[in-house]
Amino acid sequence: MLFEEEGNKIKKLSVKIDELLKKYEDLKKENEDLKNELTSVKANNEAKDLHIRKLEEKMSSVDFEGDEILNKIEEVLSR
Repeated sequence: MLFEEEGNKIKKLSVKIDELLKKYEDLKKENEDLKNELTSVKANNEAKDLHIRKLEEKMSSVDFEGDEILNKIEEVLSR
């Protein structure tokens, strides 16, 4: 009877250990998935930042060209 109780405790402990190992593996997998998602999001963010910088440069260039045209128009009108 004493051995039977000890056997039951060992079985319960073994089941708990198996559950913990499964949970650990699941969390490890989830962590890896999240790392991969984060890497993807960072790369996407960098691409968007680059696109924004290019658009800002283009906008600045267009503003400069607009100012040049306006200056030429004012110069012609002032003659």
